[in-house]
Amino acid sequence: MALDELNNHLKKLIKTYCHVSDAQLILNNLKVNISFDANLGDYNSNILFLIKKYSPQSEELFLKELYKLVPDYFEKIEIVNNFVNFFISKKTLIRNLTSLLKSPTKFFQNNRGRKQKIMVEFVSANPTGPLTLGNGRSASFGDALANILKLNNYRVTKEYYVNDRGRQIEILGATLKSLIYNLPFKEEYYQGEYLKDLAKILKKNIKIEMPDEKIGQIAAKYILENQIKKTLKNFNVRFDNFFFESDLYKDKKLVEKVLSLYKKQNLLKSQENAIWLELTKVGEIKDEVLIKSDGSYSYFLSDILYHYNKFYQRKFKTSINILGADHLDHARRLKKALELIGIPSKRIKIIIYQLVNIKQGEEIIRMSKRKGVFVTLDDILSFVDKSVLKFFFLRLTVDKPLILDLELMKKENEENPAWYLKYAYVRFYKILTKAKKLGYYRKNIDPMKSSYILLENENFRLIVRELTLIKDLLKLISSNFEISLFINKLINLSKLLHSFYEKENILKSSDPSRKIKFVEMIVKTLDLFFDIIGIEKIKEMYKDTRRT
Repeated sequence: MALDELNNHLKKLIKTYCHVSDAQLILNNLKVNISFDANLGDYNSNILFLIKKYSPQSEELFLKELYKLVPDYFEKIEIVNNFVNFFISKKTLIRNLTSLLKSPTKFFQNNRGRKQKIMVEFVSANPTGPLTLGNGRSASFGDALANILKLNNYRVTKEYYVNDRGRQIEILGATLKSLIYNLPFKEEYYQGEYLKDLAKILKKNIKIEMPDEKIGQIAAKYILENQIKKTLKNFNVRFDNFFFESDLYKDKKLVEKVLSLYKKQNLLKSQENAIWLELTKVGEIKDEVLIKSDGSYSYFLSDILYHYNKFYQRKFKTSINILGADHLDHARRLKKALELIGIPSKRIKIIIYQLVNIKQGEEIIRMSKRKGVFVTLDDILSFVDKSVLKFFFLRLTVDKPLILDLELMKKENEENPAWYLKYAYVRFYKILTKAKKLGYYRKNIDPMKSSYILLENENFRLIVRELTLIKDLLKLISSNFEISLFINKLINLSKLLHSFYEKENILKSSDPSRKIKFVEMIVKTLDLFFDIIGIEKIKEMYKDTRRT
């Protein structure tokens, strides 16, 4: 019984044995979780606590039915402080290992998404400079989330939204004009050595009489094509589409159509020759300008048009927007503006990631892109393995500030959890390589019979139990987006795999074929997990003197 099935079963029991009004209160507060402490079971729930509180007369009948889940699905069910802990049964593990031996990929796939069309928009850094560590965090998270959603059978599009017009492009142009023609350098201009290099490269293409925005567009195009895309490729993050803000304004009817939707609701006002959206009429603390006094369009209008395009023109069911911490207030107001034109708030999932800083020794380097004090993603990739960097980006939940420890990331020992996980892969891959050379490798085994035999051994049971919980977790992450939980499970899995390797001498056992098939399953499973988070699969790290 998987987590979803247990959750649904508990809901059914609540509806069966509790009064309607009591049942609704219990259902509203019910939690069924994956346990991260084996002593507290594999799953746990607050259901008994809720029944005692809201429907105590139902407790006896409820518990009687609950214990019927033993032994088919659970080895035992324990009650601790009115919380229920469920321990997965051996029968369940046998069923799961049988599926894993047949096809690890199919075991972890599910149909939760039902082929719904979903967009994951991430990175979307202004093309005014190289990608920073914060952009790297967004890239790692967005790419991994998209892969998990695909595993859950969502039709995923990964998109980068390019802000190639507006004020920041004008400032970029003015900055370069100042550097090329030795004009006064204003405080608002961008800073950083990369701009001096860019000025040298683009000098022949930039004339002093050109408008700042035109110069900025030339520079932005160069930065996007020659720096941003190159960095993303080096980081092994690929997008399905780059969508340009300027393309939104090629269809003038789109602007007119969206504005008319607000006008019909009497939500537009003209003030100081600008057009404003009166969000204060719907509970917001301030209004938003849509068309400025000079006739140019605001970022807020661009964001409205972009989402109109997503939902009404390209027909996405859901959009997941991964944004930096400075976008939080903007995102809330944007969702309100979109609700007014018929796009429900629940269809837009906003994920806010916090800042990234570097720890080198005892010093913490704090970033500021505008002031030119930042470490680019390329900088850190020049001396930290990209797989390790992605792992550390994902290890902590994105809503918390992250400090990357350079010394730890460069270590090649078990202190570095990313290295330790990669080393587990190398060890198990080596077993398969040696098995093939020795002629022990045989594919035609009975998966179910092998599962019964293998799971008599606790070392095998511990790994299958962990993979069972990871299967549930990957399904759960498609709705709660907490990828850090997956990374923590991988850390635990790597410890189990190394322990297994040290205890089980696979190739010297009396009949190694079933165990070799198990090892093959582990390698294929790690292949899948590594693909999800973008870890490269390497076959050698250093010479391992232990004989398999």
